Amino acid sequence: MLALALRHEGRRILPFRVIAGAMTGACIAGWTRAAELARILGMVLWLPTAMLMMAIAGGRRRRMLSGGLLLLCAAGLLGGIMQALLGATGSYAAAYMLGSAAAALIALHAVCVRKYTGSVMRVTVVMAYREKEAAFEAMIDSGNTLGDYLTHLPVIVLPQKEARERLGIGDAPLRPIFADTAGGRLMMECFIPERTFIRTGETKTQVRCAAALSPGLNDGALALVPPALLNGDECRI
Repeated sequence: MLALALRHEGRRILPFRVIAGAMTGACIAGWTRAAELARILGMVLWLPTAMLMMAIAGGRRRRMLSGGLLLLCAAGLLGGIMQALLGATGSYAAAYMLGSAAAALIALHAVCVRKYTGSVMRVTVVMAYREKEAAFEAMIDSGNTLGDYLTHLPVIVLPQKEARERLGIGDAPLRPIFADTAGGRLMMECFIPERTFIRTGETKTQVRCAAALSPGLNDGALALVPPALLNGDECRI
């Protein structure tokens, strides 16, 4: 449950910290049983315990409330899966065996996806707009989770001045889009390219995306491509 919650928060999974957090939760659960606390009082301890477990497993003390709630959601998800398997098989042993196999397959898939996205850090983005086409050197940015609020497409972030010149946009106004960055809230200009290709080595894949022009990227800076455009089939054409 801790590993699932940490991954959904986009945080690293450190095995020893996860084990320490899990043992802390197990000790508190054992104490509540030994003390024979009332069920209502035990439920009151759920959220504080989950917050403490996430703080230990994640190694930071910020956003403890959201982390604790996320852990409780993970508990409900995995608990529901186990109950469903138990109902289908009628056996605790079979439910645990099938649940463990499913967890192993999910973990293997997550590792494969991480290796795939991690192995391709530099790509070339070829973008066409209003009969102009330009190629931009880009990097896969795991922190780029920006989505276009109108089309719900992933957004490639381009250097503003360079993109306007090379795609023939000039001074034409574009609609605004906002992004939360480390330096605060940033307003950029957004448009939908007519065609976009991502080239990795000899492979060239056409994708559907939006583009944002960032004043924070200087000319010659790498464009920022979200990982969703590499491993998200719904974004490919």
